[in-house]
Amino acid sequence: MSWETLCVGQMKFKEGVSEEEKEEILDEFEEVLEVRPKYDERWEEYSWDDVNWVSHVEGEKIWQVLKKWRHKLEYFSCSNYFLNEPHENIYLDRREKRVEVDLIK
Repeated sequence: MSWETLCVGQMKFKEGVSEEEKEEILDEFEEVLEVRPKYDERWEEYSWDDVNWVSHVEGEKIWQVLKKWRHKLEYFSCSNYFLNEPHENIYLDRREKRVEVDLIK
């Protein structure tokens, strides 16, 4: 089963973590996040933001990887948003002579 998700987060390695370990950790997070965390030089941390229309992202899988590697991380934050229902809809179809507007009030 798949669903639509928005997954955003940041992580920072502790000082002294080798480049090889970082690559291994990033590979494991990429597998469960379904996006590769990218290094942000400005903030000196890794971050990700991804909209995935056929997602299999699950918090439990992310938590399992975090538990395995938390001793190598200074900071980790991840938020998953499940986009199953739209919050606003705007629809126009001239053939059907139909206009629908459903906005958050």
